[in-house]
Amino acid sequence: MVLKLYWCRGKGRDDPGQCNFGDFLSPLIVEMAAGRAVEYAPIHKADMMAIGSIMNREVKARRLLLPRRLHVWGSGTDAPGRAFSARHHYHAVRGSHTRDQITGEGFSAVALGDPGLLANEWWSGRPRPGKRYTLGVIPHYVDRDDAAVQRVAMQPGVRIIDVYWPVEDVLKAIQECHFILSSSMHGLIVADAFGIPNRRVVLSQGMISDFKFVDYYSAFGLAEPASLTAGDLAGATAASAERLVGEYLRPGLDGIKRGLLSAFPSL
Repeated sequence: MVLKLYWCRGKGRDDPGQCNFGDFLSPLIVEMAAGRAVEYAPIHKADMMAIGSIMNREVKARRLLLPRRLHVWGSGTDAPGRAFSARHHYHAVRGSHTRDQITGEGFSAVALGDPGLLANEWWSGRPRPGKRYTLGVIPHYVDRDDAAVQRVAMQPGVRIIDVYWPVEDVLKAIQECHFILSSSMHGLIVADAFGIPNRRVVLSQGMISDFKFVDYYSAFGLAEPASLTAGDLAGATAASAERLVGEYLRPGLDGIKRGLLSAFPSL
């Protein structure tokens, strides 16, 4: 039986050239974990939601005006002060801040982590690409034309990775880099999946939720590492990549991955 999954399609709904890889990673990872085919379903017809800051969509999980119970595996919040219904089946959520926004008792043991951390498991069995670039830069789709991105793109040893490329192409390109700077959260998450040191860069002030990053890092018991600025990125070179990334720690990463796989429901 096909598993009906909700994920955010954005402009990719109508234009295959605008499929944000972080969102379209969801069906690939869920299909791997489920061991069966996955198809898109609107939230009011879906069995599950997984990757993405999509928890606020749960209020629309109704059919014939009656509340429905979704299976939630790794979805996250995007803002403080939200509240999510306890009626759903919570198997995992992205971070402790999402967990704390579930109303009711009994959710303290819900697994934490973004399923994008399993990108390396999805890649398993494919040839691991060799390193070709010192620094990979992954701008969020709202940052693709930012002047700092255009400037660093001219540096030797630097690869600009487009979030609108097919998911497999993005995963391959990330693995080809020694270090990653990204304003896309799933650029950072996939880099973590493959153990590639990375750091967030903030380019478009106020256009991207900061809280979702805080939520993601809470799964590691970390405060969000300090972000780089557009000025830092504009002046970046292959030689400065390691210094810009700085200390890289993701405590408990392997345990989070195991926890996500163990928490996947039998539907």
